[in-house]
Amino acid sequence: MEREALALQDKGEYKAAEELFRKCLAERQRALGPDHMDTLAAMNNLANLLHERGENVEAETHHLQALEARERTLGPDHPHTLASLNNLALVLKARGNFAEAEPYARRAWESMRRTAGPESPDTLKCLNNLANLLSDKGDYVAAEPLYRQLVDTLEAQLGPEDPATLAGQGNLANLLLRKGDPWAAESIYRRCLQVRERVQGPDHPETLLALNNYAAFQLETGSYAEAEYLFRRCMDARRQALGDDHPDTLAVMENLAQTLRKAGKLPEAEALARTGLAARERVLGPQHPDTFGNMATLADVMRDSENLSAAESLYQKSLAGLESSLGSSHPETLRVLFEYSVLRKSQRQEIAARRLAFQLIAGARRTLAPNHPDRIKYQQLLDSLR
Repeated sequence: MEREALALQDKGEYKAAEELFRKCLAERQRALGPDHMDTLAAMNNLANLLHERGENVEAETHHLQALEARERTLGPDHPHTLASLNNLALVLKARGNFAEAEPYARRAWESMRRTAGPESPDTLKCLNNLANLLSDKGDYVAAEPLYRQLVDTLEAQLGPEDPATLAGQGNLANLLLRKGDPWAAESIYRRCLQVRERVQGPDHPETLLALNNYAAFQLETGSYAEAEYLFRRCMDARRQALGDDHPDTLAVMENLAQTLRKAGKLPEAEALARTGLAARERVLGPQHPDTFGNMATLADVMRDSENLSAAESLYQKSLAGLESSLGSSHPETLRVLFEYSVLRKSQRQEIAARRLAFQLIAGARRTLAPNHPDRIKYQQLLDSLR
């Protein structure tokens, strides 16, 4: 039953897999007890599937329960315990709880490195997850050397076209794009997409992730028509494979909305941003950072549509949520603060806009390198208000 469920999960047949995982867990709890290793493995499998489907509240409950039982019965450094640590960190990150997730991720990597060796597959998996967490937090300085260490090790062990190597390369490219160096990322994105399409097929989830990443590069560099085409292709495929409300589907929907906004296609951009926001509030909850980010995207559209009062209200709510969940210096918080400053400037509220711009520069100095394009853009905004 467990093997069949895992096979269904690999094929993306999540509903059928979930039914088998739940049945397997219930049978093992009845026959073996709640703390048996096989019972906890079944609980871990179910939690991983729920996380993959975006149902992270229930996934967190199962992972925490499995971690506590494994620490109690197997010890803090057992591979199964460390796997639970790593999985719990992933779920907490997906829910936007970065500060809570980081100690789990660090402990998993450090313990795995000590017990299994620095280049074991499990250690590298933990290293990748820690680097992803730091990157999502906006701590690019700490994340980049971890990514480069990971990619160098994977290329030496597995070769440049192994899916694990491609995943590491794609994450490094994401970091370079976020750091403001898109052209260093472009060749990595293009090669990862080409290899995945050839090796894994055009509709594989990892291929679709590579497609989304390459589209994000096109958006960042102003190729809106190409970005729109790629995002639409990715969104259609994710809807077919994952459903309309999966977090991955909603992420590409927001990306498409931003692309359409920048291309001047405001009615469709607004419709997509509203649909995505409603779904994220329903699926992730109203306090999730992705929900607040989607709210800011809708605010961008409303501002460009000259509905300034609606945009102002959305920006204020989004900023308050992002500052609470990610911090005032996180790149996403700064992006929204910049757009809100632009709104204030357009309303000729220059004192308010200048105050926001000073706040923006202070946050950028803590997070972004002096030559980062966003930091330069923020300084130009402040200079225009002086």
